Amino acid sequence: MIGKIALILLFILLIWGNLVAGLKVGLACPDWPLCYGQVIPPFRWDIYTEFMHRVIGGVTSIFVIIFSYQRFRSYSGTSKFVPVLIVLLLLMQIVLGGIVVLLELPVDLTTFHFANAIVIFALALYMMYFDGVDRKPIFSISGYKGIFFFLGVLVFLQAVLGAYVRHSGSGLACPDFPTCLGYWIPPELSGLILNHFVHRALAYLITLIVAILLIASYISSSLNKYRLELLLLICFIVLQILLGVGVVLTKLNFAITALHLSVALLIFSTALYAWFRGMRESSV
Repeated sequence: MIGKIALILLFILLIWGNLVAGLKVGLACPDWPLCYGQVIPPFRWDIYTEFMHRVIGGVTSIFVIIFSYQRFRSYSGTSKFVPVLIVLLLLMQIVLGGIVVLLELPVDLTTFHFANAIVIFALALYMMYFDGVDRKPIFSISGYKGIFFFLGVLVFLQAVLGAYVRHSGSGLACPDFPTCLGYWIPPELSGLILNHFVHRALAYLITLIVAILLIASYISSSLNKYRLELLLLICFIVLQILLGVGVVLTKLNFAITALHLSVALLIFSTALYAWFRGMRESSV
């Protein structure tokens, strides 16, 4: 139960952080760890939108630490490093959060802050699947299951690139779709345009890989057992592309960008789940 709550809170925290960025209230609390020098800040919608992000982060941290302690006790050998690592990354995340505010949201740090949060989410998902009792922790990227590991890496990179596109102001560098400034490949690929275009290109690559794997699942008996995950992935990806179009056409509407991240996390989770299941079944 603690693990499920920790994972749900991490999901909510990531989405809330996206809303904070979308509403441009990341500096509504200009100091840290207090907000306007107070434990309970003055009431204003933008202040409390940012302040609640901190509150959710604090509650989430407590559950993640308790969950990590549980897994540390149930894991053995080198696998104990996983819960230790997630706590270390969590502590780094808290410090980074303060630095990001105090330095007034530098692009590289905010992107790294987001990337670190995604890694924490992935490790929590791993600990949720491998409880150390019925499902012993394993790590393997060989065979077909390794495809889903690398797919997860690609989705991770895509999500981080999406955060960079947003924080660097590249979100509307290509204001049209499916073309970019009226071109399939813009003649001047640099700066903001390059950031946005690479984000789109990587989305197409991930879509192509999943489509090929889905087709192959009807041919290969080894991939056949992953068909449900592949069907879910292709459905999520189609929805994600539509939301991506919506983000551009609505000029970065905060609600649509939050949904965009939500679906990205579902894609990431599904790819990792397929990898976890493949590792467990190959070890039985």
